[in-house]
Amino acid sequence: MSITVVIPTIEGRYDKLERAVASVQAQTLAPKLIDVQLDRDREGAGATRNRALERVDTEWVAFLDDDDELKPNHLKACARYAALSGVDVVYPWFDCVGGEDPIGCFGVPFSAAFLRRRNYIPVTVLARTELVRAVGGFRDHPDEKGDPCEDWGLWLALLDAGATFGHVPQRTWIWHMGNGTRGRGHG
Repeated sequence: MSITVVIPTIEGRYDKLERAVASVQAQTLAPKLIDVQLDRDREGAGATRNRALERVDTEWVAFLDDDDELKPNHLKACARYAALSGVDVVYPWFDCVGGEDPIGCFGVPFSAAFLRRRNYIPVTVLARTELVRAVGGFRDHPDEKGDPCEDWGLWLALLDAGATFGHVPQRTWIWHMGNGTRGRGHG
């Protein structure tokens, strides 16, 4: 399986980015490419991911925030699940550092009805590149608090386009709580 890992980043986060990139380099299933995309124009993570997505030439794309990290089996577990299930979007779960799981849906099978009510899929997924492109990539879909949730907008667009989702009930990545920008443009 051919995979590109996309990591959006901003100035001043090089220590976090270095950790994220090292975690991708340590994968037991190596990606074809790691694409680190710098948000120079203060547009936010969604727009930065979309810019990187334009250059992806692999069948699959994986997303990782610059302040998080993958466990060594992340890509292998996601790719295996995708191959066995045939789904278009694979989302595993995470261990938290610096906080507790704010989502609380580990092991809960995918539910389209639940996803339409609440974003419970973190951005650290493996997805079919052409499907993500076909629906226009990441876009804002404000949650009940008004946060932009650019990943939720993508999930809903994929769902509306007929994409299938599957949850790998494994903790394959690490979410470093309190270090992020929540995908917002900065400035």
